[in-house]
Amino acid sequence: MKRWRVLFLFLLITITIFGANFPLEDVKPGLTGVGKTVFYGTEIEEFPVEIIGVIPGEGLVENYIMIKVGGKALELGGVSEGMSGSPVYIDGLLLGAISHGFDDIGHAYGLVTPIEYMEQILTISRGIKPEIRKIDSITAKPLSGRLFASGFGRRSQEFLSKQLGTPLYITVGPFSGTNPFIPQDMAPGSALGVQLVSGDVSVGSYGTLTKIYDDGRFLGFGHTILNRGSTSFLATSVFVHATLQGQPTSYKLASLTGPVGTITEDRGAGILGSFGKMPNMVPVRVVVRDEDLGRTVVTRAEVIPDNTLFGRLAASTVLEGFDRGLDRVGAGTSKVRFTVKGEGLPYPVVRTNYFYTYSDIAALSLNEIAEVLDLLLYNDYYDIKISEVFVEADFTEEKHTAVIVSATPTKKQVYPGEELQIEVQIRPFRGEYQTLNVVLPIPEDLPAGRVQVMVRPGMSIAIYGEPAPSVTEKLELQSEERVGLPVSQEALDWEKVLQEFMNREKNNQIVVEFYPPYSDIISDEISTDEALSPIQVRLDTEYVMEGDAAWELEILEKPKDSQAD
Repeated sequence: MKRWRVLFLFLLITITIFGANFPLEDVKPGLTGVGKTVFYGTEIEEFPVEIIGVIPGEGLVENYIMIKVGGKALELGGVSEGMSGSPVYIDGLLLGAISHGFDDIGHAYGLVTPIEYMEQILTISRGIKPEIRKIDSITAKPLSGRLFASGFGRRSQEFLSKQLGTPLYITVGPFSGTNPFIPQDMAPGSALGVQLVSGDVSVGSYGTLTKIYDDGRFLGFGHTILNRGSTSFLATSVFVHATLQGQPTSYKLASLTGPVGTITEDRGAGILGSFGKMPNMVPVRVVVRDEDLGRTVVTRAEVIPDNTLFGRLAASTVLEGFDRGLDRVGAGTSKVRFTVKGEGLPYPVVRTNYFYTYSDIAALSLNEIAEVLDLLLYNDYYDIKISEVFVEADFTEEKHTAVIVSATPTKKQVYPGEELQIEVQIRPFRGEYQTLNVVLPIPEDLPAGRVQVMVRPGMSIAIYGEPAPSVTEKLELQSEERVGLPVSQEALDWEKVLQEFMNREKNNQIVVEFYPPYSDIISDEISTDEALSPIQVRLDTEYVMEGDAAWELEILEKPKDSQAD
């Protein structure tokens, strides 16, 4: 008796959570039902649906249901972009979500993802992985698998599109102001948005809400967005401005409005989310000062806390901020300072560097920011959760470079432990000669010998590239180079790797260095790494440095009396 009572309670809980659905095995051609979606604003409207039949599916979705729509849906262009997720009911029972449309057989026809496949996502989210069976694919296309962007210029949009591996389509920006049509309550058939970036720039997608559960979870779309699996995307309400007829497909013109929850799963059969709790979006702020125009432009955005996508989304946002502030593509000099904060970091990552190029100063100025985001998010040691990215950049079209003309030491013979005074003469671009003083300490334990002292620019990255490369080609090349090289062969822990980045030379520095005369006396007491490490001092300037100078310095043997002391 107790066993039957437990089984009854289990069935009752299952019905309560999953709700009543129309069985796939009962689907037959000729059945009729209704669909629900938003054609304008936020009002949910019904339209008639006729069942054509069941056809083979793909992946976890073993079968799709082909339908034909009528009524207002057909009048406005049939099955359209943005309708994915629209619930279809037969006799009041949920059949599934409209998810695919056709270009070649008419806009009246579409495919429904059966609800039983969509609800497999609920078991995935609880740690149960269903069996994957691949079958023949279909020729229909998802109705809103595409990502839309607003606020991005063509360059930054093109770059982000390549980084994400999917096309980005232009749409209207987020709906602004106080509007009575912004929905307060969500229901099956409501327009549903998924947002990756919000603020002055926006990246996201929109479709329709399919089903809501008593525990606050919901299903939508009937297909994947980026096939990311477990996610932390922002779920939003949507305002539909119009449903437009077009070729090859009709589509809803819509804006993402207010946040409503979090998308936690992005799977082949649809998306799963929860109302109420929002993801911890990461603020990205870019302040650009154009010294030539005397203006400051600030770009603000919030990015989803997804370690795989965050670096690409944030870097594209920074690039857009640079482009907005400059409003041009071309030569120039920049001073870039960025701060990255996050949980798991031993300290905020703060770095300032100068850049000059004759081709694309905005793209070059992005390099180190993209690099440090890669370093933090893809390190092999710690799970870093970035909490803030702040970038300040000063740009000018003027060439702020300087050439090292000469370097003159006060003497060319020194004892270990002394300090060598060096006068470095530089010539700024189209400017007057300047003399800078550099002090080079000579280590106490240095053996006697002759060394070559080099005075050169600090080099964080290549300053000059090939003429007029596109921003996408430039940044992709730099990314490939970073992937192909180890960050450090000798790093025993991640903090050392990070410190190496922080201590790396800068383009505006003068570097004075020489390699100790170890080559003739390397022994078991002196490691190869020590022998290859230069004695070095750096001097910061206001210019991107060029040129070099060198001379021979003799290290004298320390007097015996001094050694005894």
